[in-house]
Amino acid sequence: MTALKQIGGGRPVARGARGRAPAAVLVVAMALAGPAPAQSPSAVAPPTTEQRSSLEQLALAAARSALLDRVGTLPIGPELTLGDWMTRDVELDRAVRLWCRSRPRHGGVRHYSDGVSEADVQASPADLRDRLLQALEEDPAAARQAGVSAGDLRTAAARWPTLWATGRVSLTASLGGDRPVGWENVTREGIELARRAAGADAAAALLQEAARLKVGPSRRLAEFLQASQAVRAAVARGIEQSATTRVQFAPDQVAVAEARLDLRELLRILTRAHQEHYQGDEFAVADFREMVLAAGRSELVGTGLAAPPSATVVRSAGILAEYDLPAWVETSLSATGRVRPEDTGGMPTSAPTSAPAPLAEAARVLAIEQLARQVEALVIQRDVTVGAFVAYHQDLKDDIVLFLSGARLTGPPRLLSDGTVEATVELPLRRLWEIVRRKMKLEEVAPARPAERATP
Repeated sequence: MTALKQIGGGRPVARGARGRAPAAVLVVAMALAGPAPAQSPSAVAPPTTEQRSSLEQLALAAARSALLDRVGTLPIGPELTLGDWMTRDVELDRAVRLWCRSRPRHGGVRHYSDGVSEADVQASPADLRDRLLQALEEDPAAARQAGVSAGDLRTAAARWPTLWATGRVSLTASLGGDRPVGWENVTREGIELARRAAGADAAAALLQEAARLKVGPSRRLAEFLQASQAVRAAVARGIEQSATTRVQFAPDQVAVAEARLDLRELLRILTRAHQEHYQGDEFAVADFREMVLAAGRSELVGTGLAAPPSATVVRSAGILAEYDLPAWVETSLSATGRVRPEDTGGMPTSAPTSAPAPLAEAARVLAIEQLARQVEALVIQRDVTVGAFVAYHQDLKDDIVLFLSGARLTGPPRLLSDGTVEATVELPLRRLWEIVRRKMKLEEVAPARPAERATP
């Protein structure tokens, strides 16, 4: 592991992974004037149209993956998170993953001059709550086993914040090779294993879809499938062999399989399982014929997801560790903009129940302007602020403006009793550090030997 250390700090040189001293230490010094040193990360050639499209796909995929991680941390009860619940219920896990992967991009993709592209996704707690309530209705037994009720969900969701996630990819590291976009570092064996696993998961999803079909007014096919292990295995095997499956390799390194099964084929599978394995007298083949006629559709569709095994993903050998960073790097800034009706041309003609769109947008813009002033005042090192640093390095300005455009609303703009509209935005600062760091000098030096560090 390589260590990154700013000049001016008093922290000792860090050891490498597992306690070993690193082979070299990167030392960072600020360059307040003149061109950036040759070894410092700098601007890269703008992406081509094809590269730009691929980067946007990758950034959105990364944002959706980050959203799934965020969703998993949401509390459902005092000692239960949504992620805990998902690990106990395969169907719920698939449903939440599909929900996260369907979230649209929020705003445009930010393409920075150093080849980094960022995309945001936003998700409403109410939308997630409604999807989870639907999952409860579809599989109440699994929900009861996890100890989750509809009331628990509604109470928990009322406290969830607006969900934001940002995906980030690099032009210099993300594209290339003859594999699907986003799968460049996955071996061919890993791609094939993911394809097979996604197909199997899609077949399992088809079986669950079939189980929900109504057999008469008060029964579902699930009761027939539960008659014996032999019946369920025969139906599952028949579905897997008969379904038509198509697999796509999504940029977030998830294989997505869509399996389709004609209901007439399902009828044949059920008839055979009934004749060869069913021992009871509650279901007859005629019941399945009526079920198919009353289904109101001609086929079943199931979606399966799978990622490549971690052993088949080629990871970067080195990890860059940074030391003596400014305290603000791993934090976020927030600001609130307030706009009165008279500031934008007078009071509305009728009393609105929510913030009018023009006022809400004006409040958001004011909040971002406040963020810009806070960003300028941030201290990079000693008494040098971001504003002063960028004044010396004018070519960073466009990236700073682009960075500010990524400010996120923490919730819907609020309409106060006097007609004032408030909007609060926040902005994580890690990307700001990566922008200004490009103009700092990097020097490679040998670390002190263990014996030397031990000497008083």
